[in-house]
Amino acid sequence: MNFSTKSINIEKIIEDNLEFVIPSYQRPYVWDDIEIRKLLEDLKTNFDIKSNEYFVGNTYVIKSLKEKKENQYEVIDGQQRFTTFWMISLCFKTLNIDTRLKDYLMVQGNIRFDFDIRKEVAEYLTNLLDETAEKRISDVSHFEFLKNIAAGIETIKSYLKSEILKKDLKAFGDFINSNVIFIFNEAPRNTDLNALFVALGTSGIQLQQSDILKARVLDKIKEKDRRIIYSKIWESCESMSNFFENNVKLSFSYDTKEIKEHDFKTFSPEKFGSAVQESDEKKLEGLTISEIISGHKISLFEENNENDVPIKCRSIITFNLFLLHVLRIYKRLKNINTDIDSLDGKKLLETFKLNEIDDAAYFIELMWRLRYLFDKYVVKWLNKELDSYDEEEMLLISSINCSVKDNRCYFTRTENEFSNLQMLQSVLYFNNIPNQIWLTPFLYYLLTNETDNEISSDDVLINLEIIDNIMIPGDKKAASWQIMWQKSSYPDIENIIELNLNQPFGTGFNHYWFYKLEYLLWKNWTERDTEKFKRYRITSKNSIEHVFPQNEENKKVLEDECDEMNWLDCLGNLGLLSVGQNSSYSNQDVGKKKIDFNNKSVYDSLKLVKIYSEANWTLGEIKAHQQDMNDVLRKHYSGM
Repeated sequence: MNFSTKSINIEKIIEDNLEFVIPSYQRPYVWDDIEIRKLLEDLKTNFDIKSNEYFVGNTYVIKSLKEKKENQYEVIDGQQRFTTFWMISLCFKTLNIDTRLKDYLMVQGNIRFDFDIRKEVAEYLTNLLDETAEKRISDVSHFEFLKNIAAGIETIKSYLKSEILKKDLKAFGDFINSNVIFIFNEAPRNTDLNALFVALGTSGIQLQQSDILKARVLDKIKEKDRRIIYSKIWESCESMSNFFENNVKLSFSYDTKEIKEHDFKTFSPEKFGSAVQESDEKKLEGLTISEIISGHKISLFEENNENDVPIKCRSIITFNLFLLHVLRIYKRLKNINTDIDSLDGKKLLETFKLNEIDDAAYFIELMWRLRYLFDKYVVKWLNKELDSYDEEEMLLISSINCSVKDNRCYFTRTENEFSNLQMLQSVLYFNNIPNQIWLTPFLYYLLTNETDNEISSDDVLINLEIIDNIMIPGDKKAASWQIMWQKSSYPDIENIIELNLNQPFGTGFNHYWFYKLEYLLWKNWTERDTEKFKRYRITSKNSIEHVFPQNEENKKVLEDECDEMNWLDCLGNLGLLSVGQNSSYSNQDVGKKKIDFNNKSVYDSLKLVKIYSEANWTLGEIKAHQQDMNDVLRKHYSGM
């Protein structure tokens, strides 16, 4: 890939009437006080020693594909630096310093920067240039693309006033105009942008694949006002470490009198879309920047109740992976009968075929609907207080709570108690890392069945159990795709038991079967009021324990019935534990293991509870336990 590379100063940018578009995939302006002051101090040092050149590094651009302007460029990398020097130029103008640097602000009567779908940024900066306008804005803390710019302008003005002698300000501005050098790397206009992003990503440029994909999908929506709305829909979905309704609140300034919990199900322009335009109109009213920086601010949003404490959460998948699940469901709904090549979030751009997205607005609205369902029905890592002495991150499902105060609706989250659905998802999670393949058919089922009325919890569980059962043998990706098309077949449980459970695999057993049995035992456990059972949960385990040890400390051996079956390595004599739990039992005789197991405050395994409830641990009991576990599975499959 050949770049046209040249060094260019700000003066040349002005002479050539260069304009810059900050594309939608770019993150907000993020430089803080420290980074801005460091740049200014470097500039002052070079000014003091009369340096001829001050290099600010590589920038990467491509001729704008949206406008037929020869001198307009889309900024791939360099937004932070280009914007910072614009802010410096603005401060010289604001301080009435007659320097040539002020010409960097405008080009042919327009602001030099256009922020694509971020019109609040362009309008805000334009407003700052209008000396007749009241330079006011509502609480910029709610605008990711504004708050650091507003703070940065105050930092620059303060530095120029306090660190540069007044008599030197004009010369300092002229120095920046003439001596600051960018390395200007221009990509050919017909460049494959996806290939370019991959190439630049290997060169250390931090570009998020999902941001790049967002720009490409939004390009398919031609009307700028609609792109703004759909960009905000996308933003509402992309933060997986926050709950959906909180993301929506940050992206849309909706009226809390009007929005109810069920309104989050589907994007409604009447409920949310009008808030985009309304917030744009409001943003030029309110407090001055100085007032905002000093802490006197107004919020566009109603404050939460004082007792509302947001629950910390962590998603079981990344946003990249969520997008791939959305893509698979989109293809099913559009009757595109070829599955995607990969469910690898790191290969998002490589996997996502844009020519298959013939309706970008539909895709983004689908993303909204699926993200709502994801947060409603899928486990997240949450901090749950187990008792007054113990707090631990756990896989839980949560519910939205809506409370009304002063005719306003307030939304909070409550952790649901342990349930069959949560436990089964724990099994699926620990057996499907990293792609969580089960999510595609599960979300598709929820999407196509939750209409005006919610799906019953029993129906949701039954469907997920069916998905789990069908995906057991063979290619899970292919099976998950076929389930959506209703082309899958139910597995033969007797064949599965014979091939997977009745063989002496020892430590080679597929861990899934231990997890599955733990779920089924938990679901049908009778003594549910005991403290140990209440504290039990399915967690990550990776070490197979031989109950009757392979090398027993007293040299005991398991009796041999000469049936050519190695019962020591059969399912009946095994349990799944963490490495630490397994090592604590080691090669002790079964009696000592039983004492250690019973002395613990929580069950390590429900399967092991069954085992250690036996008086002894003989070959006959091993066989009987294995038969019991097979029967548990048979009962489960026959009940589907």
